[in-house]
This record gives sequence, structure tokens and C-alpha cells, in this order.
Amino acid sequence: MCVGCGSKRPQAELTRFVIGAGSAIVVDRKRLLPGRGAYLCGVGCMTAALKRKAFGRAFRGKAGLVDPSQLG
Repeated sequence: MCVGCGSKRPQAELTRFVIGAGSAIVVDRKRLLPGRGAYLCGVGCMTAALKRKAFGRAFRGKAGLVDPSQLG
């Protein structure tokens, strides 16, 4: 499920994000990094997720800074 828009899609269609070093949120393109993941379906959803503070909820308050340019 996309944390930005809330739409349910197959996991292969979503981009996975995880918490990396220094509490920064990073893209997990190969889906191999350990830990809890948050998923987005597109760039517009990144904006919505940041506005709704969805990453903080998805990562249970442990999320640090998000770089929106990483999705591209």
C-alpha cells in the first residue's frame, strides 16, 4: 500500500524506502535492505507522503530526513 495516496497495488509496482545510516530514508531499489519498509507509487505520492508526515508513522517515529530527489 502506498503511504502517499493510500492506493493498494502489487508490491512490484511500488518503490520501497527503508531507514539507512543516520536515520536517513533511502530508496531500496533491489528490496534487499533490512528493516521495515514504506512504499510509494510515484513522485506525486512522495509530495503527499511528506505533507501528511506518513514516513514518520510508517517507520514508527524513527524516520529522519527525506530527500525527495531520490525517487526519480
